[in-house]
Amino acid sequence: MIASKLTYLLLTLAACIFCAANWIPALKTAAYAVDVVVLVLLIVDYQLTLDKKFISATRSIAERLSIGRENLVELRILNEGGMPLKCRVRDDFPTSITSDVREFEFELPANGFSALKYNLLPKRRGSYNFGLINIRYLSFLKLFWHEVKVPAQQAVKVYSDLKTLHDLSIKLSHSSELGELHQRRRGQGTDFSSLKEYTVGDDSKAIDWKATARRDRPVVRTYEAEQEQRLLILIDAGRMMASDLEGLTRFDHALNSALCLALTGLSHNDQVGFGIFADKPLMYLPPRRGKSHLKSILEASFDIEPRLVEPDYAGMLSYFATAQKGRSLIVVLSDLTDPTGSQALLTGLASLSKRHLPFCVTLKDRQVTEIANSSVTLETKTSPKNDSSSSDGTTEVDIERAYQRAVAIDLLAQRELALTVLQRRGCLVLDCPPQELSNKLVDSYIEIKTRARL
Repeated sequence: MIASKLTYLLLTLAACIFCAANWIPALKTAAYAVDVVVLVLLIVDYQLTLDKKFISATRSIAERLSIGRENLVELRILNEGGMPLKCRVRDDFPTSITSDVREFEFELPANGFSALKYNLLPKRRGSYNFGLINIRYLSFLKLFWHEVKVPAQQAVKVYSDLKTLHDLSIKLSHSSELGELHQRRRGQGTDFSSLKEYTVGDDSKAIDWKATARRDRPVVRTYEAEQEQRLLILIDAGRMMASDLEGLTRFDHALNSALCLALTGLSHNDQVGFGIFADKPLMYLPPRRGKSHLKSILEASFDIEPRLVEPDYAGMLSYFATAQKGRSLIVVLSDLTDPTGSQALLTGLASLSKRHLPFCVTLKDRQVTEIANSSVTLETKTSPKNDSSSSDGTTEVDIERAYQRAVAIDLLAQRELALTVLQRRGCLVLDCPPQELSNKLVDSYIEIKTRARL
């Protein structure tokens, strides 16, 4: 039991009377009387208050949570007694996950229940544990809080953005735009489909001259995009990927997009392999078909974190590429700083182009772009001597902004140069902000399939 504010008020009153009794001895009897009354009230209140055996609670939460998303948790507090209660409830959720509600305070009806909902926002993947559901309800005379601790230990896992994967899965199943590779496309792809009469706009190179001679009219071959190709997705988990970018680490953004790409490849019956590396391989699943393979990828990658080491790009790309039996589209999600600092990545990707189709995907920092595109004017103005300005009258803030803009412009120029070098060496390139990465990566993959680049 925990004393309420009313109990503390009564006890404070008794203490004041005792203090006054030092000057007025007659008040000592009144002080004892107040203590007895409070004690009797507590005993009566305890007898009248609903027993805690009538209070129960359950927690409802998905076993798999999504990183960077609000995940719903529902508490169901049940009162099987005939007395309505004023309650406070606090759930023991993992302290490393932020919540929009810390404590609930509500009226619990007699012979009824209350459904309490709150959201958890995980910022890191991994395994987490929930503890007790702590319930306090006010006694009949409001003199104390009765506490009930309901055992509700539960383990959950935080994965990558599962909600985005779910939405993408629906689009892949029902959207004609994303599912267009399942349809036969005239003049595209490399797998022969059928013959048809020539119409204006058809590629003249696709004319089948033998069929044209037999039918005495122009006939062209139609093709459909190739199926069952090989896709290998590699994610850099080195030091550059450990920094935060718009709420999550660069690695988490890359992993979310890589899983979307894997789902798209599996939906188109491609063989999809998945690897994560830093200075050594951290995870590798050989290419497989079937959407069940995505579950294996999720389980194998959900607790991998980036490491503060320099990645061995040349060694790792060579290691994963050698394990591929045939020509593959190798997508590498990493980050570029400048041509010199990323020379190992540039060399490794360029070496893949002899046998495979390399595709470099990088995350663009929109804050750097905004700083580079901002305008800074250094105005000369007269200021008091104690003002924080330089000798020529320009403020330190203006100078700092000018330096930041100069650095941002230089970073973007070096990044653009590195991407240009990659393109010249036969590597496909995609550089965009994290919020757009998943959609653009999927679109790029579909375009590669449609144009038979592999």
